[in-house]
Amino acid sequence: MIYSGFASIYDRLMQDIPYQGWVDYLGRLFERHEIRPGDILDIGCGTGNVTIPLAEMGYNLTGIDISPEMLAVAEEKARSKGLKIKWIQQDMKEMDLGSLQFDLVVSMTDSLNYLQGEQELRQVFTGVKALLRSGGWFVFDLNSYYKIQEVFGNHVFTLLEDDIAYIWENTFDHDTNACLINLTFFVRERDGKYRRFSEQHREMGYETDKVCDLLAESGFRVEAVYAEGTFKGPGGKTERIYFVARRSV
Repeated sequence: MIYSGFASIYDRLMQDIPYQGWVDYLGRLFERHEIRPGDILDIGCGTGNVTIPLAEMGYNLTGIDISPEMLAVAEEKARSKGLKIKWIQQDMKEMDLGSLQFDLVVSMTDSLNYLQGEQELRQVFTGVKALLRSGGWFVFDLNSYYKIQEVFGNHVFTLLEDDIAYIWENTFDHDTNACLINLTFFVRERDGKYRRFSEQHREMGYETDKVCDLLAESGFRVEAVYAEGTFKGPGGKTERIYFVARRSV
């Protein structure tokens, strides 16, 4: 369950995430594969930390996210920079954008790990294909199976600062290949009192070969699979994997 207050503190909690580095890497991917998009759709865009920098590069961006609170933050950030980005509140499993078509669909920050099983992954792949123009591209990342099982695993992480703290408790289920993430936040309000709220997330681990098979079944040709930040294939301890696929029909 996503608590509405999470959107207001999301960027604060994610301040150490190298979003700009990820966007720069996307730019290098575009050059390597000669991807020249005009219209880009970012699914699972959150507060726009990838969408907005891509728009600043001159592309025409549309962002989709299931959370209206996250989109409200994204809209405010884009407006402050004078950027015109279309923000749409939809579940990525049920995308319906009318006549809109795109040259490229991206999904970053392990958004697709939140899909619960191969059926939902295939459902999104099929939906993405329908939104792409002929020859269009699909570039996305996933937390690797290794990361979900070993790095997240059955571990506890904590953060303690003057005005905010959290406890992050993970439980990995080998039967389902899923990591259940329980988050408890303590946020200091203006009156000095701390407000507590909780969230629960569930990220799935997917084997690379299976993801490639599902892409092929959904009408994509897999052009490349890379370890994060490189143009080399992922290794056994790669934590984030990038997939570059193209609509084949």
